[in-house]
Amino acid sequence: MSVAQFTLCGRESRELIALAVYESGILSPYLEKGRVMFKGSATVSCLTRRLADAPMRICGRITARGMAGPLRPTPGPHFLLCQGGQVSNADGSAGEILRTFGPGDLFVTGANALDAFGHAALLIGSPGGGGYGECMGALYSEGFRTLILSSVSKLIPGDLSRLYSQVSRKDCQFSYGTACGLAPVPGEVIAETEALSLFAQVEALVFARGGHTGAEDTVAIQVRGERDQVEKVLELVERVKALPDGPMGEEESEAECSFPCPSCGHHLSCVYAKKNKIGKKE
Repeated sequence: MSVAQFTLCGRESRELIALAVYESGILSPYLEKGRVMFKGSATVSCLTRRLADAPMRICGRITARGMAGPLRPTPGPHFLLCQGGQVSNADGSAGEILRTFGPGDLFVTGANALDAFGHAALLIGSPGGGGYGECMGALYSEGFRTLILSSVSKLIPGDLSRLYSQVSRKDCQFSYGTACGLAPVPGEVIAETEALSLFAQVEALVFARGGHTGAEDTVAIQVRGERDQVEKVLELVERVKALPDGPMGEEESEAECSFPCPSCGHHLSCVYAKKNKIGKKE
């Protein structure tokens, strides 16, 4: 048996998850015989960029300024449907389409929070959950498979399911950026270790997180397996580390909101828009 250890920064983790999933073959039966709906996130966009040369529109995000949306509407898809070899923008109809999905179909999304119990959640800054809010019912009722692509950097302490009633948009009086709630995402979490185990016959584990001098979001990973499988993983890591920097999502959507912008109307308690009810006004 061979053992290797390596580190991945935040961007590299996202690219590795996407590339490992893309090359693992896990999507193939759904692409060939069913339908796949992708919901935009940085990690999912890394996947759709490879699959269909279609970077996805990034909506909510956490930046140095806080929780934010895009600066302006952009044309890229936030929901992308793959069916019969064709790719189409499903914005505005994703919920309706997902209600027609069944066991032979697949939904792929990201997450903003994970816990040690296998739960995942998305931040919600729009009334009723925005586009994802229209999809939630189908995820629970229609029997299709859901893959949640998300780094272990999103891992939070405790049980996510206990937070849904405690974290909300309307119960918050101050926020750097828009106040947010949480919405559960039922499905299978594919983080770094799961992605590597799909890609190669290895046992993968995360044994440290954090870093210094620009590596603050780094994860340390160990893989164990036969030499050829461990070297297969190391070759994947080298490919990821050689990728050029650039937008992971649709480039136009990478710009974050700043007051005033089209999203300000439904953003709550934002200190930058002077909507906070407590604390100092910016």
